[in-house]
Amino acid sequence: MSISPESGSPGAPFGDDYQRGPALEQPDQRLRQRVSRQVYELVQRRSDPVLRRQVFSSLKARRVRNALPDFVALRDPDGRGDTFHVPGEILVTTRTWENPGARGYLTSRRMVPAGSLGCEDLEDRLVKLLLSPEAEGIYTTQDLDDTVTELRNRGFAASLTHMAPLARPVIKGIGGPALGPSLGSFDEYQAHDTFTAEGRGPKVAVIDTGIAGQPRTDGWLESIPRTHERPGVHGGETNVDPLDALPASDGYLDFAAGHGTFVAGVIQQVAPSAEIAMYRALPSDGIGTELDVACAMVRAVKDGAKIINLSLGCQTRFDSPSLPIAAALEKIAEIEKSPGETLIIAAAGNYGDTRPSWPAAFRRVVSVGGLASDLQPTAWSSRGFWVDCAAVGEGILSTFVQGRESYEFTPDPDEFGRNSFARWSGTSFSAPQVAGAVARLVLERGITPRQALAELLSHGEPVPDFGQAFRILPGL
Repeated sequence: MSISPESGSPGAPFGDDYQRGPALEQPDQRLRQRVSRQVYELVQRRSDPVLRRQVFSSLKARRVRNALPDFVALRDPDGRGDTFHVPGEILVTTRTWENPGARGYLTSRRMVPAGSLGCEDLEDRLVKLLLSPEAEGIYTTQDLDDTVTELRNRGFAASLTHMAPLARPVIKGIGGPALGPSLGSFDEYQAHDTFTAEGRGPKVAVIDTGIAGQPRTDGWLESIPRTHERPGVHGGETNVDPLDALPASDGYLDFAAGHGTFVAGVIQQVAPSAEIAMYRALPSDGIGTELDVACAMVRAVKDGAKIINLSLGCQTRFDSPSLPIAAALEKIAEIEKSPGETLIIAAAGNYGDTRPSWPAAFRRVVSVGGLASDLQPTAWSSRGFWVDCAAVGEGILSTFVQGRESYEFTPDPDEFGRNSFARWSGTSFSAPQVAGAVARLVLERGITPRQALAELLSHGEPVPDFGQAFRILPGL
């Protein structure tokens, strides 16, 4: 059933197309308890400092053992929450660095250019600055934050380098995902759908933790490439989620392992004919930098993506827009053949407040919040005037990866098989439903992604602070 004024009630733009099969089966008590725990902990982690410290310590210890970059947390002066940063590093715009006053101040604060941004596409827009060797161990992250604050007070664009995790580092892992029922083979799923379009859908880029390297045997996700060919890169650029790398090969799934695989499965359920491409911008603990995400966004557009899904994000110091994401959006606008040709969709975040989360809060980006299965507001989802729309985000069923969960992150671990499915909760899984819905409409109607979004929004149900609400995939 295609979206139209005659079909589908407000908030259900595709009628009952997806309201069937294992997703609607009555779950057993354990599965229902696991999803309830996911939802409870999405709320609890915001206010439980002991739990936050425990998870931070575990994640940092795993990174140290693998010689990965550290991250530090800063508590906002008003006590509204933590922000997460790369230690010893500042980002400024090229215009700021070229100003003699700003450069002189930064030099006096013992900051020196890194030499390379690590992202060729944005080298002309941003400059990375590091503490000089003689200042290391003397200047703290708070000192760098004071430097940024002073630059901002003088009218210059500068920030610490924020981490862009899966809505924030303590969101995914504890309490979930939960082993769920199978959707069967992909061929069977397609055979029973009511989609009217034929052919290959638009290219949808998923910027996330990557995809499981071992293909499933049930047909799901098999068309997604595991590498991208890159000039000068022998064998291409990998998109594979290592699953068990932090610490290396301890026999358990990492903190955010399988996140990208799950997101891709959500899109494929909603738009089975979409061409999905993975871009691994986050390691398997889900903690990457905003710069890594920005670079992947530009690469995806250069590769021909028309829809980009970002099931990640962060709140920032001063609630200011992310400098790297802003630079990426500028670059994308230059690459596009027509304005707004690429539709960028992002999870609003699981912060449970109205503070903006980036990249979702950019005007150019479609922000997606999370709702309960009856389209009622949730306590855990970010919300506010900047949220454009929302979809069910509790107990979503999708593809997962093979491996065992650790008792370190959940008191009731699951063991997942090769063709496993799981139920998971968060705005990370609301956003790809919207991405998939847009991809489906593009293929069925022969319209642009932005036109498809407008049509989709016209069939939503308004929910205060959550924009237009949709029931696409059923949750629990």
